Parts: sequence; structure tokens; C-alpha cells
Amino acid sequence: MSNTESLVVVKLDHNGEQAPLVFEVLEQAGLLGEVSEHGVETAESGALGFRVPRERMDAVVLALECGGFVNVRAYDVQEGRDSGR
Repeated sequence: MSNTESLVVVKLDHNGEQAPLVFEVLEQAGLLGEVSEHGVETAESGALGFRVPRERMDAVVLALECGGFVNVRAYDVQEGRDSGR
């Protein structure tokens, strides 16, 4: 993982059944290996958050949007500071 990461937050359906699909989409795009092993968490009610290297953020967000996830947000995370995208 690089020193600069991005936090990607994906809004899920009301019961969270889409969570496994997030990782299927990333795996199909060859990006699953970019997800931090320790960074997957429920970011907020009905949303899944995970960290990826900053340089791969655009590819991850694009893959998720193309995979049918319409509410995807990404934030730069650097040394304790967050900056929304």
C-alpha cells in the first residue's frame, strides 16, 4: 500500500445484499488485489468502505460504476487527513 490511499465508499441496497457483488465486480476487473486487507468496513448505514492505493482509485471507481453501482464516492486519505472527491 502506498503512503497515500483513497477510501472508496459504495452505497448498497437497503439490506446490504449487494456487498458481495462489489468484490465480484472488482475481481472481474482485475482490481480485487488493490483492496487493503484491513480496510474493509461498514462506512455508514447501508454503505461499504474500503481503502485502495490512490493511484488505483479512478480505476476502482470506474469499475464499480460500470458494474452498476450508481452511488460510489472516493476520498483521499493522507496521514490522518481526509479530502473528499
